[in-house]
Amino acid sequence: MRSGFLVVDKAPGTRSSRCVNIVKKIFSGKLRVGHGGTLDSTASGVLVVLVGKATRVSQYVMMLPKVYSVTAKFGMRSDTDDHSGKILSVCGTGIPDDHAIDRALLSFSGLTDQVPPSISAVKVNGKRAHAIAREGGEVFLEPRPVLVNSISRVTPLTEGHEVVFRILCHRGTYIRSIVRDLGDKFGCGALVVKLQRESIGPFGLKDALPSPKLEDAEPVVVEDMIIPLTEIGKAYTTYQAAGNTGEMIFSGKPVPLKELRRTSWGSCFGSGYIMITGEHFVSFAHILNEGKGLFARPVTTIPGRELV
Repeated sequence: MRSGFLVVDKAPGTRSSRCVNIVKKIFSGKLRVGHGGTLDSTASGVLVVLVGKATRVSQYVMMLPKVYSVTAKFGMRSDTDDHSGKILSVCGTGIPDDHAIDRALLSFSGLTDQVPPSISAVKVNGKRAHAIAREGGEVFLEPRPVLVNSISRVTPLTEGHEVVFRILCHRGTYIRSIVRDLGDKFGCGALVVKLQRESIGPFGLKDALPSPKLEDAEPVVVEDMIIPLTEIGKAYTTYQAAGNTGEMIFSGKPVPLKELRRTSWGSCFGSGYIMITGEHFVSFAHILNEGKGLFARPVTTIPGRELV
Protein backbone atom coordinates (compact mmCIF):
# COMPACT_ATOMS: atom_id res chain seq x y z
CA MET A 1 0.00 0.00 0.00
CA ARG A 2 1.07 3.58 -0.65
CA SER A 3 2.91 5.74 1.87
CA GLY A 4 2.71 9.52 1.83
CA PHE A 5 0.60 12.52 2.79
CA LEU A 6 -3.18 12.80 2.88
CA VAL A 7 -4.26 16.43 3.05
CA VAL A 8 -7.56 16.87 4.90
CA ASP A 9 -9.64 20.05 5.06
CA LYS A 10 -10.71 19.74 8.68
CA ALA A 11 -14.13 21.20 9.47
CA PRO A 12 -14.69 23.41 12.54
CA GLY A 13 -15.79 21.35 15.53
CA THR A 14 -13.90 18.26 14.37
CA ARG A 15 -10.85 17.17 16.33
CA SER A 16 -7.62 16.46 14.46
CA SER A 17 -7.34 13.14 16.31
CA ARG A 18 -10.71 12.07 14.90
CA CYS A 19 -9.48 12.61 11.34
CA VAL A 20 -6.39 10.52 12.07
CA ASN A 21 -8.51 7.75 13.61
CA ILE A 22 -10.85 7.70 10.60
CA VAL A 23 -7.90 7.19 8.26
CA LYS A 24 -6.63 4.38 10.50
CA LYS A 25 -10.04 2.74 10.27
CA ILE A 26 -10.19 3.17 6.48
CA PHE A 27 -6.97 1.19 6.13
CA SER A 28 -8.11 -1.36 8.73
CA GLY A 29 -5.07 -0.77 10.89
CA LYS A 30 -2.74 -2.08 8.17
CA LEU A 31 -0.78 1.16 7.99
CA ARG A 32 0.65 3.49 10.60
CA VAL A 33 -1.12 6.86 10.59
CA GLY A 34 -0.08 10.13 12.23
CA HIS A 35 -0.21 13.87 11.62
CA GLY A 36 2.06 16.78 10.76
CA GLY A 37 0.66 19.18 13.34
CA THR A 38 -2.83 19.45 14.80
CA LEU A 39 -5.42 22.21 14.52
CA ASP A 40 -7.65 23.60 17.28
CA SER A 41 -11.04 21.89 17.17
CA THR A 42 -12.66 25.30 16.51
CA ALA A 43 -10.37 25.94 13.52
CA SER A 44 -10.65 24.63 9.98
CA GLY A 45 -8.32 23.97 7.09
CA VAL A 46 -5.24 21.98 6.21
CA LEU A 47 -4.41 18.97 8.35
CA VAL A 48 -1.59 16.83 6.93
CA VAL A 49 -2.23 13.18 7.78
CA LEU A 50 0.86 10.98 7.53
CA VAL A 51 0.32 7.50 6.13
CA GLY A 52 2.66 4.53 6.30
CA LYS A 53 6.36 5.37 6.18
CA ALA A 54 5.52 9.09 6.05
CA THR A 55 4.85 8.95 9.81
CA ARG A 56 8.63 9.11 10.22
CA VAL A 57 8.80 12.63 8.75
CA SER A 58 6.36 14.28 11.16
CA GLN A 59 8.98 16.67 12.55
CA TYR A 60 9.95 17.83 9.05
CA VAL A 61 6.34 18.62 8.17
CA MET A 62 5.96 20.57 11.42
CA MET A 63 9.02 22.67 10.50
CA LEU A 64 7.29 23.99 7.38
CA PRO A 65 5.80 27.51 7.33
CA LYS A 66 2.04 27.81 7.69
CA VAL A 67 -0.44 30.28 6.22
CA TYR A 68 -3.57 31.22 8.17
CA SER A 69 -6.63 33.33 7.47
CA VAL A 70 -8.12 34.67 10.69
CA THR A 71 -11.19 36.77 11.41
CA ALA A 72 -10.70 38.85 14.56
CA LYS A 73 -13.29 40.79 16.52
CA PHE A 74 -12.25 43.83 18.55
CA GLY A 75 -14.01 44.86 21.76
CA MET A 76 -14.28 41.41 23.39
CA ARG A 77 -12.13 39.11 25.50
CA SER A 78 -12.66 35.43 26.34
CA ASP A 79 -10.86 32.88 28.48
CA THR A 80 -9.86 30.90 25.37
CA ASP A 81 -8.99 33.95 23.22
CA ASP A 82 -11.59 32.86 20.70
CA HIS A 83 -15.38 32.73 20.33
CA SER A 84 -15.69 29.29 21.93
CA GLY A 85 -14.78 30.43 25.43
CA LYS A 86 -16.43 32.30 28.26
CA ILE A 87 -16.73 36.02 27.49
CA LEU A 88 -14.72 37.94 30.09
CA SER A 89 -15.36 41.50 28.93
CA VAL A 90 -17.10 43.59 26.28
CA CYS A 91 -15.75 47.02 25.41
CA GLY A 92 -17.25 49.56 23.02
CA THR A 93 -14.48 52.14 23.29
CA GLY A 94 -10.93 52.23 22.00
CA ILE A 95 -11.80 50.29 18.83
CA PRO A 96 -8.98 51.01 16.34
CA ASP A 97 -9.42 52.09 12.72
CA ASP A 98 -7.74 50.44 9.74
CA HIS A 99 -4.68 52.69 9.82
CA ALA A 100 -4.09 52.09 13.53
CA ILE A 101 -4.40 48.33 13.00
CA ASP A 102 -1.89 48.38 10.15
CA ARG A 103 0.63 50.29 12.25
CA ALA A 104 0.18 47.94 15.21
CA LEU A 105 0.67 44.84 13.01
CA LEU A 106 4.27 45.86 12.33
CA SER A 107 5.25 44.90 15.87
CA PHE A 108 4.09 41.31 15.33
CA SER A 109 6.37 40.58 12.36
CA GLY A 110 9.71 38.84 12.75
CA LEU A 111 11.02 37.00 15.80
CA THR A 112 9.03 37.99 18.87
CA ASP A 113 8.16 36.62 22.32
CA GLN A 114 4.65 35.26 22.72
CA VAL A 115 2.69 33.93 25.68
CA PRO A 116 0.55 30.95 24.57
CA PRO A 117 -3.19 30.87 25.44
CA SER A 118 -4.04 29.28 28.77
CA ILE A 119 -6.28 26.89 26.83
CA SER A 120 -3.51 25.24 24.82
CA ALA A 121 -1.50 22.03 24.58
CA VAL A 122 1.58 23.61 26.15
CA LYS A 123 2.81 21.53 29.08
CA VAL A 124 3.23 22.98 32.58
CA ASN A 125 5.05 20.63 34.96
CA GLY A 126 4.15 17.71 32.72
CA LYS A 127 0.47 18.59 32.41
CA ARG A 128 -1.34 20.26 29.51
CA ALA A 129 -2.23 23.90 30.16
CA HIS A 130 -5.81 23.38 28.96
CA ALA A 131 -6.31 20.54 31.47
CA ILE A 132 -5.10 22.72 34.35
CA ALA A 133 -7.30 25.65 33.27
CA ARG A 134 -10.41 23.51 32.86
CA GLU A 135 -9.90 22.03 36.32
CA GLY A 136 -10.00 25.56 37.72
CA GLY A 137 -6.28 25.92 38.28
CA GLU A 138 -4.20 28.97 37.47
CA VAL A 139 -1.97 28.69 34.41
CA PHE A 140 1.29 30.63 34.27
CA LEU A 141 2.97 30.34 30.88
CA GLU A 142 6.35 31.81 30.05
CA PRO A 143 6.84 33.83 26.84
CA ARG A 144 8.48 31.84 24.07
CA PRO A 145 10.05 32.97 20.77
CA VAL A 146 7.92 32.64 17.64
CA LEU A 147 8.61 33.60 14.04
CA VAL A 148 6.00 35.47 12.01
CA ASN A 149 7.17 36.05 8.44
CA SER A 150 4.30 38.34 7.54
CA ILE A 151 0.96 39.57 8.86
CA SER A 152 -1.40 41.82 6.93
CA ARG A 153 -4.95 43.11 7.01
CA VAL A 154 -7.07 41.65 4.19
CA THR A 155 -10.39 43.45 4.75
CA PRO A 156 -11.53 46.79 6.19
CA LEU A 157 -12.83 46.82 9.74
CA THR A 158 -16.59 46.17 9.67
CA GLU A 159 -19.28 47.94 11.68
CA GLY A 160 -19.29 44.87 13.89
CA HIS A 161 -15.58 45.49 14.61
CA GLU A 162 -14.41 42.44 12.67
CA VAL A 163 -11.41 42.26 10.34
CA VAL A 164 -9.60 39.50 8.42
CA PHE A 165 -5.83 38.98 8.62
CA ARG A 166 -3.51 36.71 6.66
CA ILE A 167 -0.54 35.35 8.60
CA LEU A 168 2.54 33.43 7.47
CA CYS A 169 4.28 31.92 10.49
CA HIS A 170 6.24 28.99 11.85
CA ARG A 171 5.82 26.19 14.36
CA GLY A 172 4.73 27.17 17.86
CA THR A 173 2.95 30.37 16.85
CA TYR A 174 -0.53 30.76 18.34
CA ILE A 175 -2.83 32.88 16.18
CA ARG A 176 -5.18 33.33 19.14
CA SER A 177 -2.32 34.93 21.07
CA ILE A 178 -1.57 37.34 18.23
CA VAL A 179 -5.21 38.47 18.14
CA ARG A 180 -5.39 38.69 21.94
CA ASP A 181 -2.20 40.77 22.14
CA LEU A 182 -3.34 43.03 19.28
CA GLY A 183 -6.56 43.78 21.15
CA ASP A 184 -4.61 44.47 24.34
CA LYS A 185 -2.51 47.06 22.50
CA PHE A 186 -5.65 49.16 22.07
CA GLY A 187 -7.10 48.34 25.48
CA CYS A 188 -10.36 47.04 24.02
CA GLY A 189 -9.48 43.38 23.68
CA ALA A 190 -9.95 41.08 20.71
CA LEU A 191 -10.70 37.44 20.03
CA VAL A 192 -10.72 35.00 17.13
CA VAL A 193 -14.06 34.51 15.42
CA LYS A 194 -12.87 32.25 12.59
CA LEU A 195 -9.54 30.57 11.87
CA GLN A 196 -8.54 28.65 8.76
CA ARG A 197 -5.15 27.13 7.94
CA GLU A 198 -4.66 27.59 4.21
CA SER A 199 -1.43 25.69 3.79
CA ILE A 200 1.55 23.94 5.38
CA GLY A 201 4.55 24.24 3.09
CA PRO A 202 3.55 22.74 -0.29
CA PHE A 203 0.32 21.22 1.07
CA GLY A 204 -2.74 23.41 0.48
CA LEU A 205 -6.51 23.38 0.39
CA LYS A 206 -6.49 22.63 -3.35
CA ASP A 207 -5.21 19.11 -2.53
CA ALA A 208 -7.47 18.57 0.47
CA LEU A 209 -10.29 16.12 1.08
CA PRO A 210 -13.06 17.72 3.20
CA SER A 211 -13.28 15.91 6.53
CA PRO A 212 -17.06 15.26 6.20
CA LYS A 213 -16.34 13.32 2.98
CA LEU A 214 -13.55 11.42 4.70
CA GLU A 215 -16.13 9.76 6.94
CA ASP A 216 -17.67 7.75 4.07
CA ALA A 217 -14.72 7.57 1.67
CA GLU A 218 -13.75 4.23 0.14
CA PRO A 219 -10.18 3.03 0.79
CA VAL A 220 -9.33 3.13 -2.93
CA VAL A 221 -10.44 6.78 -3.16
CA VAL A 222 -8.39 7.78 -0.12
CA GLU A 223 -5.35 5.87 -1.35
CA ASP A 224 -5.53 7.65 -4.73
CA MET A 225 -5.37 11.00 -2.90
CA ILE A 226 -2.20 10.16 -1.00
CA ILE A 227 0.61 12.45 -2.11
CA PRO A 228 4.02 10.77 -2.51
CA LEU A 229 6.51 11.27 0.29
CA THR A 230 8.95 13.02 -2.06
CA GLU A 231 6.46 15.89 -2.50
CA ILE A 232 7.93 17.43 0.65
CA GLY A 233 11.04 17.98 -1.45
CA LYS A 234 9.30 21.04 -2.90
CA ALA A 235 9.91 22.67 0.47
CA TYR A 236 13.38 21.36 1.30
CA THR A 237 16.53 21.77 -0.74
CA THR A 238 16.86 18.36 -2.38
CA TYR A 239 19.88 16.39 -3.50
CA GLN A 240 20.27 13.09 -5.31
CA ALA A 241 22.73 10.49 -4.13
CA ALA A 242 25.42 9.65 -6.68
CA GLY A 243 28.01 6.88 -6.87
CA ASN A 244 28.67 5.22 -3.52
CA THR A 245 27.13 8.10 -1.52
CA GLY A 246 23.85 6.19 -1.40
CA GLU A 247 25.45 3.40 0.60
CA MET A 248 27.08 5.91 2.95
CA ILE A 249 23.79 7.73 3.60
CA PHE A 250 21.88 4.50 4.07
CA SER A 251 24.42 3.42 6.69
CA GLY A 252 24.21 6.81 8.44
CA LYS A 253 27.65 8.13 7.50
CA PRO A 254 28.21 11.87 6.80
CA VAL A 255 28.72 12.63 3.11
CA PRO A 256 30.56 15.62 1.60
CA LEU A 257 27.89 17.90 0.17
CA LYS A 258 29.92 18.41 -3.00
CA GLU A 259 29.53 14.69 -3.79
CA LEU A 260 25.73 15.01 -3.97
CA ARG A 261 23.83 16.36 -6.97
CA ARG A 262 21.40 19.16 -6.13
CA THR A 263 18.05 18.80 -7.92
CA SER A 264 16.00 21.54 -6.25
CA TRP A 265 16.53 24.54 -4.00
CA GLY A 266 13.12 24.13 -2.34
CA SER A 267 10.84 26.94 -1.20
CA CYS A 268 11.57 26.95 2.55
CA PHE A 269 15.00 27.88 3.84
CA GLY A 270 16.59 28.10 7.25
CA SER A 271 15.72 24.72 8.76
CA GLY A 272 19.28 23.40 8.48
CA TYR A 273 18.00 20.20 6.88
CA ILE A 274 18.08 18.91 3.32
CA MET A 275 16.37 15.97 1.64
CA ILE A 276 18.38 13.35 -0.23
CA THR A 277 16.83 10.83 -2.59
CA GLY A 278 18.45 7.57 -3.62
CA GLU A 279 17.50 4.54 -5.64
CA HIS A 280 15.97 2.84 -2.63
CA PHE A 281 15.57 5.49 0.07
CA VAL A 282 14.62 9.02 1.08
CA SER A 283 16.75 10.69 3.75
CA PHE A 284 16.65 13.91 5.75
CA ALA A 285 20.11 15.15 6.64
CA HIS A 286 21.54 17.93 8.77
CA ILE A 287 24.16 20.21 7.23
CA LEU A 288 27.42 20.34 9.18
CA ASN A 289 30.55 22.41 8.69
CA GLU A 290 33.41 20.10 9.62
CA GLY A 291 36.18 22.59 8.83
CA LYS A 292 37.06 20.69 5.67
CA GLY A 293 33.82 21.66 3.96
CA LEU A 294 30.11 21.03 4.28
CA PHE A 295 28.81 17.57 5.08
CA ALA A 296 25.34 16.04 5.08
CA ARG A 297 24.76 13.93 8.18
CA PRO A 298 21.75 11.61 7.77
CA VAL A 299 19.21 11.96 10.59
CA THR A 300 16.15 10.11 9.27
CA THR A 301 16.49 7.62 6.43
CA ILE A 302 13.44 5.81 5.11
CA PRO A 303 13.95 2.74 2.91
CA GLY A 304 11.65 1.81 0.05
CA ARG A 305 11.96 1.79 -3.72
CA GLU A 306 8.32 2.88 -3.95
CA LEU A 307 9.11 6.24 -2.30
CA VAL A 308 11.08 7.73 -5.21
